[in-house]
Amino acid sequence: MRLTALWPLLVAGMTIATVTHAQPMVSELQDQAEAALVANEPEETIRLAGQMLDIAPDSFVATFLLALAQADLGELQTAANTGARAYAVAASENSRFQAARFVAGVRFRAGQYTRSEFWLRRAANHAQTEADLRTIARAYVASADANPLSVRFAASLAPTDNVNGGSEGGVLTLESIGLTLILPENRRSLSGVAFSASTDLRYRVAQSPQQSTALIGTVSGETYELSSQAKDLLASSPDPQVRAVDGSDFANVTAAVGFDRVQNNISPLGPVRFEATLGTYWEGGERLVDFRDLSIEQIIPIDRAGTFRLKGFRRGQDALTPALLDSTLYEVTGTFDRALANGDELQLSLRARRNEAGAESSFDEYQFGIGYAVAEPVMGVQISTSLQLGYRTFEEFATTLNGREDRFVSGTATAAFRRLSYFGFSPQVALSSARTVSTAEENTTSSIQLILGITSNF
Repeated sequence: MRLTALWPLLVAGMTIATVTHAQPMVSELQDQAEAALVANEPEETIRLAGQMLDIAPDSFVATFLLALAQADLGELQTAANTGARAYAVAASENSRFQAARFVAGVRFRAGQYTRSEFWLRRAANHAQTEADLRTIARAYVASADANPLSVRFAASLAPTDNVNGGSEGGVLTLESIGLTLILPENRRSLSGVAFSASTDLRYRVAQSPQQSTALIGTVSGETYELSSQAKDLLASSPDPQVRAVDGSDFANVTAAVGFDRVQNNISPLGPVRFEATLGTYWEGGERLVDFRDLSIEQIIPIDRAGTFRLKGFRRGQDALTPALLDSTLYEVTGTFDRALANGDELQLSLRARRNEAGAESSFDEYQFGIGYAVAEPVMGVQISTSLQLGYRTFEEFATTLNGREDRFVSGTATAAFRRLSYFGFSPQVALSSARTVSTAEENTTSSIQLILGITSNF
């Protein structure tokens, strides 16, 4: 079967332009090769394209005709390699776009989905219209859905006024004896720059109309470079251990592996997702805790535009250092997603938490969140916002007489610059602010950070 019948993306509207100053013989051979291709005679097309290349070895038209004919014969690997050569010799953006689309289609047909995604991203570099970009995006989604392997990578840097989550006031008040102490310099808010990166791997091991099962693995890390102001504050400490603190002492790494399963036939309400992971956490170069996560989520489609999700989550955490306690976290989250009539997206969420970790570390927490994403770019910028409000209570706490109460709020505004794109990725800027007010004054914190990163357009 011919490639043009298998994946319309590749050749919809495709035309092969005659080189203006081509030699008469090459022009005649091109006409014959195109006619043979249309007549479903790929062997003849290959012969004629070969003659064209003998005369003009760097001819895009001849190389592309050869690749098309090889694909029609089912010689997919050869066709992909020839298509890549056509891309290399292409002299125009449109020619590069068509060649990259072609190679992506051949890789897709060969079941090489990751390579197909790579070439689709390359094609996006040469797209000339919004329609071209939408076509590439649809093809990318189709390839990603077919691909059992999914790899997501994210990276960002974020200037912030509180890299360590330190105290805003810098004081510790012992209510039981009416004593106020100055916190060590490394427990006060320190400004600097956060550098973060994460990788999420997912490999689908089984799929049927009733279920989908995947193995998952995640690694994320963050490190910091302290500002000169923060370094001066630490250097002023009388404690030599505090003076030795630097940004790497707050660096952290989380790693986890597990599985994810979506079952479509056990609930009349909709799909049910199960997930279980094992992980560990390092901070300051020291491994602090191991954890075990288990979650179940009921997905309830309301209509074509709305979905409700109800998720239960449990984390068991084993402390690996005497300074920490074993803990168990329980969480229930309800999320409502709605696509509005104008294409904008609205999300509402409500979460309840219970953390059990000893008398002075156990707490209850409730949080409400709202998110809004604008569908239509504003001057080429995709805008989204989110806001979270929450309340946390401790029945007992070390420095207060009547437990501890925290009220917290956080908000983020994100702008993705879609017009600036390379390989389907665009720069993204987010301004995030958070504040916690606690009856235990040393836990009152605030932070503002500007997060600079990249986001995928597909």
